[in-house]
Amino acid sequence: MKIIDFNFRDIDKMIIQLDDTNILKVIDLKLDVPFYGVIYIDHEKGISLRILGDDNNNLIVGIPYILRYDDIKNVEVVEVENFKYKELVDKMLNPYYSDSHILDIRNIVELDKYRLKSNPDIILVNFNKENDTEQIWCRIMGSTSDGLVCGLLTDSNLFGNLLRGTNILAKVEDNEELTCIGRIDL
Repeated sequence: MKIIDFNFRDIDKMIIQLDDTNILKVIDLKLDVPFYGVIYIDHEKGISLRILGDDNNNLIVGIPYILRYDDIKNVEVVEVENFKYKELVDKMLNPYYSDSHILDIRNIVELDKYRLKSNPDIILVNFNKENDTEQIWCRIMGSTSDGLVCGLLTDSNLFGNLLRGTNILAKVEDNEELTCIGRIDL
């Protein structure tokens, strides 16, 4: 199966074997085939692949070679079960997994239908005004007991005071839609 066919939870932190030399051309890197990479989630950039190395240069440290979802979504997933440097790879990924609130929200399966395929930390939120509705992609920033705290990724056309970067509170309403319930001024 390809990366695009998986739920993000199933491939998160997965070390994979790669045979596609076109990937190496994208980042202008010379490695032997097969080579290895790890799939992870960058809160800002989404599902990503960090190239780890090949059998001769089994771990690349220092400057990371990273590809984003659009470049890797059609890559075949061949999991590597016992990668020699798994512990070190986990340490490389630690900065991307330091916010426990975001990690908890990623585990809320009910939000999956609102998530952007390439970045599970971006959700589609409905904004209602009288008889009009618009949908805006928002980045999840955290949560409160009242709902999800999100930052708008574009300006609202319905509300002049809701501009890109504005924080809002969203929750699933009775109609099963993820809806903005108010603006938050932090």
